Amino acid sequence: MDSNYQALVDAVIQAETAGHPRHELVLHIGATPQCVQGVGFEDLPLVIKAKTVGKAYFDHCVALALLKRLPDIVGAPKAIFRSDTQAGSVVVLTFELHGGHPIVVPVAPRRQVGRSDFVNEVTSIYAKEGPNRIARWAQAGLLLWQP
Repeated sequence: MDSNYQALVDAVIQAETAGHPRHELVLHIGATPQCVQGVGFEDLPLVIKAKTVGKAYFDHCVALALLKRLPDIVGAPKAIFRSDTQAGSVVVLTFELHGGHPIVVPVAPRRQVGRSDFVNEVTSIYAKEGPNRIARWAQAGLLLWQP
């Protein structure tokens, strides 16, 4: 696990708590995991915007420890589904739970963040509440990968 990524997550949360959000930062999570590449994503760096980290923590109540383990969590998912709302994106279903609901991590392919090269971007992290979405997604033919 990248200790620099973990330190940046801490810095983002501390800055936002102090009233000085660092939304312009882009945090490098690591390489796009093989399981995500296996469903059609390019071998590009996987990133998350600081604004997304703050939203996950403050608005979606995702634990800081989970945010810090994001590289490992995305690299070892329970399943990957095609997004039914964002064309070309996938939803990584994690083994993690929040309030009994699965944590999902939407990932968008080949985005240009700022003036940088292209990346694959984690666009959110949240608990997927409601009836068994996983069964509904699978029945809808959205399942792309499962170990």
